[in-house]
Amino acid sequence: MVSQSEVAISALRRRRSHLRRVIRAQIALGHGIDEMRPVLARYLRVGGYIRRSLQRSERVSAVAFNLNAFSQQEALVNFRFFVPDLGRLSSLLDLQVDVSRRRYNVSPIECLAIVLRRLASPSRWTDLELLFGRSASSLSEIFCRGVDELIGRWGHLITTWRAALMAERAAAYAAAIAGKDAPLQTCVGFIDGTLIRIARPGRGLQRVCYSGHKRCHAIKFQSICTPDGLLFHLFGPVEGRRHDMLLYHESGVDAQLEATLLIDETQFCIYGDSAYILRAWIQRGYGAWPDGDAEEQAYDGAMNRLREAVEWGFKEVKQQFTSLDFKRKLKICETSVGAQYLSGALLWNMRSCFYGNQTSTYFDCAAPSIERYLQCQ
Repeated sequence: MVSQSEVAISALRRRRSHLRRVIRAQIALGHGIDEMRPVLARYLRVGGYIRRSLQRSERVSAVAFNLNAFSQQEALVNFRFFVPDLGRLSSLLDLQVDVSRRRYNVSPIECLAIVLRRLASPSRWTDLELLFGRSASSLSEIFCRGVDELIGRWGHLITTWRAALMAERAAAYAAAIAGKDAPLQTCVGFIDGTLIRIARPGRGLQRVCYSGHKRCHAIKFQSICTPDGLLFHLFGPVEGRRHDMLLYHESGVDAQLEATLLIDETQFCIYGDSAYILRAWIQRGYGAWPDGDAEEQAYDGAMNRLREAVEWGFKEVKQQFTSLDFKRKLKICETSVGAQYLSGALLWNMRSCFYGNQTSTYFDCAAPSIERYLQCQ
């Protein structure tokens, strides 16, 4: 594969050859040095660009990615995992990206590292060339294919309702929430929507992506968060102007909750704000006014305080993978913004299986092991 840097160098060389012909023509016409000075300056400047580009290309080609060369702290900063855990996760995910037609190969662990590094920080691809020893164009292609492979093989873990996992953990979830003085004793999670701010779109999408409530262009996801900090179910993306209740109906999760939250004759439920409907399997606050019933106010206050846990999950996903919070690079007409957020949320869940998170610490409810989380049910 011809890299982007090689294409740029070839273009510069063609430009230098053109300027050389211009200089020769001016000499043949008897032009003086003062008349030729602008062309000579451009010629020398292009030569400098070529020299520096070749030097950088040589430095990049001399680098070979080696995860073991990173210290534990460097790996945590760059990839959000320690070295042994990243190796373990890579062997479990086994991301096989086919780039054989491009005349280079990429190992599963390097593919995962590229995806994690790109999500961790909104760096330019050229800034990552010396980290991985690959050209910017190769890194970009590996990242896009890696995200597609991750979502294609493992996306169901977060986009489908996992009834078996919920049946295993529902009692522990309810006990963890009840242990924080929740008046609702059978609550196993919280539901809410989140906005991902994006760059102002074109192609007639400005109106549909504009959220009048937040006054920004965005796409929207609906998430159900459990007390172990997992984004247990994620639906989206949809246009930023959509209401939370519309997402709930379109997600189809209502039928799943009805069918699976009655466990051993106990009706478990999730809790949402006043935007959601009231059913046996989804509860909401009374929405009591300040002069309303004292018990209703106390109920709303206690549950809304605990419901903030879902906001912690949204916040931590963006904190760990800051490129998902850098709207200038989130251009829905140019990149797969929705797939990137899904992959970031999925990797966040996997990270929580290793290290826990703010929500799991608050509720004292550990996430499942990474092996259990990656099981299909």
